[in-house]
This record gives sequence, structure tokens and C-alpha cells, in this order.
Amino acid sequence: MEQMGELRKEEEKTRVMYEVVAWVSGITMVAVLVYGLVTALLSGIDVVGVSLVNVEFPFTFMAKPVTYLSVASVTFFYSSLQIWQNRIARMSLFRLSFVQLFAIVVAVSSAYEVLYNFMLWGAFLSNQLLTSSIHALNLVNSIDTPGPVPWNLVFATKIFFSTFVISGYAVYFLRRIHRSNGV
Repeated sequence: MEQMGELRKEEEKTRVMYEVVAWVSGITMVAVLVYGLVTALLSGIDVVGVSLVNVEFPFTFMAKPVTYLSVASVTFFYSSLQIWQNRIARMSLFRLSFVQLFAIVVAVSSAYEVLYNFMLWGAFLSNQLLTSSIHALNLVNSIDTPGPVPWNLVFATKIFFSTFVISGYAVYFLRRIHRSNGV
């Protein structure tokens, strides 16, 4: 009987850990998004994500805010799924199937965007290398996508890669639930 008590304590510790990680990740995401939005509005920036790429925090050799946003979004999603997995498992088969189909569509779309961004990035870097000096390659963080609403390529690539990881894990997670329900 003591083993069951110990097992329940471990389950409770794990749940508390996931809740703490979800809260810290959620707060980090909100803080970074508010910082990026306020900075963009005050500076009049018209390129999406550039305010989260041009800064390194808390020191110049540390990560950029977009990196914190990417990591926080993945850990928030993973922790939230772990916390809510029993409730998700009780959803109807139709709902689970619909959400899984949606996650597959998002995974494919975001994978395409990541590949497109890397292709575009490579093309820009190759063009810079062929048409200018090597010192121009230091401006890799300032490359923007063409189009009516330009996106910073570092920002877009990290956000779409995070979206790919999240949606890919959601497909796996939901498939695992289908198997455990005998479907």
C-alpha cells in the first residue's frame, strides 16, 4: 500500500512540475510578445518580428527574445498537453479526429514555411556573397521577406519551426490517444 502512496506523490510532483513550467512559459510568452509589440509601436517598425531579433537579452552573447518566445511556446504547449491529457482523452472520436487533421494541416504548412524560409535565406546569403564583400554577411539578422507585409527571416523561421514542432507533437499525442482508446 505504501508503494501506491509513493506513486501518487510522484504523480503529484510531476503534475506540479508541468504546471510550474506552463505558468513560467506562458508568462515568458506574454512578456516577450508585449515587449515586441510595444517596441514595434514606439519605434514605428514595419517589419514583423524585427524588434525581437535585433536585441540580445540579458547579455549581448545570450539569446534573442524570439528564441525565448520559441522555446516558451513549445514548452507551454507540451506542458499543457501533459496537464490536460486525461480531459483530452475523454473527447469524442470526431473531435479528436478533427483536431488531429487540423494539426496535420498546420504541420505540413509550417514545414513548408520553414523550408521556404531557409531557401530564401540561402538565396539572399548567396547573392550577398557574390555581389558584395564578406562583411555584408554579418547583416544576416536584417534580411526580410519580400511581399506586402515583410517578415524578418530569423523571426519567421523560428516561429514557424516552433509551430511545426508543436503541431507535429500534437499529431503524435492525438494518435497515441487514439491507440489507447482502441481506435
